[in-house]
Amino acid sequence: MSRLAAILLAVTATVALQVLAQATVLASVRFIDRRTRGSTELWRTFWISLGAVVPLFFGHFAQVGLWAGFLVLLGALQTYEDAFYFSLVTFATLGYGDIVLAPGYRIFGALAATCGSLMLGWSTALIFAAISRGRDRTADPQGAESDPDQIRLPKSDRSKITRL
Repeated sequence: MSRLAAILLAVTATVALQVLAQATVLASVRFIDRRTRGSTELWRTFWISLGAVVPLFFGHFAQVGLWAGFLVLLGALQTYEDAFYFSLVTFATLGYGDIVLAPGYRIFGALAATCGSLMLGWSTALIFAAISRGRDRTADPQGAESDPDQIRLPKSDRSKITRL
C-alpha cells in the first residue's frame, strides 16, 4: 500500500469512527433525555454529559488504535504498544518526543495530530450541543420545537409573531 493511500484510508477511517461515535452519542442522549424528563437540571445534565462523553471517549480510543495499527502495518513502529502510545500522545497533540518516527513516516505523525485536533474539537462541540439541548429541555419540559430555526418564546409573546 502506498503511503498516500494509507494516509487517505487512515483519515477516512478516523472520520468514519467519529461519525459512528456521534451517532451513538445522539442515540444515547435522546434515550437519556426521555428517561430523565421531570428530573432536576443537575441530574439531567449529569446523565446527558455522561451519555455524550463516554461514547466519544471510546470512539477516540478506537481512532488512536486505528492509527497505531496503520503505523505497525506500514513498519513505522515495531510493536503495537509503542504505536498505540505514540498515536495517543500525537492524537492529543502532546508530542512528548520520546518515540519518534523515521523521516519517511513523519507525515503520519503530523496527520495524526491534525486528525486528533479536528476530532477532539468536533467532540467538544458535540458535547456542548448535547448539554445545551438538555438544559434547554429542562427549562422547557414540553421539549424543543421540531424546527431548529424557530425560536421558542413564552406563550404570552407568541401572539406577536407574524409569519411571512
